[in-house]
Amino acid sequence: MYKLALLFTVFFALNATAKINNDSNNLNIDINGEEYELEKLLFVKMEDSTLENFDINSIEVIEIEDEVELNFNPKDYLPEGFNALKGMHDLDWNTIELVELEEEVELNFNPKDYLPEGFNALKGKHDLDWSTIELVELEEEVEFDFNPKDYLPNNFDPNKGMYSNNVLVCL
Repeated sequence: MYKLALLFTVFFALNATAKINNDSNNLNIDINGEEYELEKLLFVKMEDSTLENFDINSIEVIEIEDEVELNFNPKDYLPEGFNALKGMHDLDWNTIELVELEEEVELNFNPKDYLPEGFNALKGKHDLDWSTIELVELEEEVEFDFNPKDYLPNNFDPNKGMYSNNVLVCL
């Protein structure tokens, strides 16, 4: 329906023979500048128009949402007692055997032609002796450039109520 409406709109716009008078003062209708320019572009004959100055972004597209009525009852065309959801949760995944299909990958070129001579992707993989490596932890002091007390309420105590006898804390 939208395509048909668009087709008729384009057909009407291309075949319209109405010509808008260039002098908007002679019109009895109050038209703002943008509407006037769009009407001028749509209704002026193609040989009289200049498309060099036309800005496609100036067109506002309005999408009309129509409710589609099919005018028939689909239940008339379905078997008696039809239930689209019947058997939806009856599938037992344990009874289904999954088969993995192996596909051959054909590169259509030899990768050795693009690698250096004697190239070994696994060279040095097991050469590292982890027992000889000494791990050093760096401890450095982190300094913040602000004082958090400036952003907390007066007399703020994060531990207030932590040692109360009435609170049961489960960890």
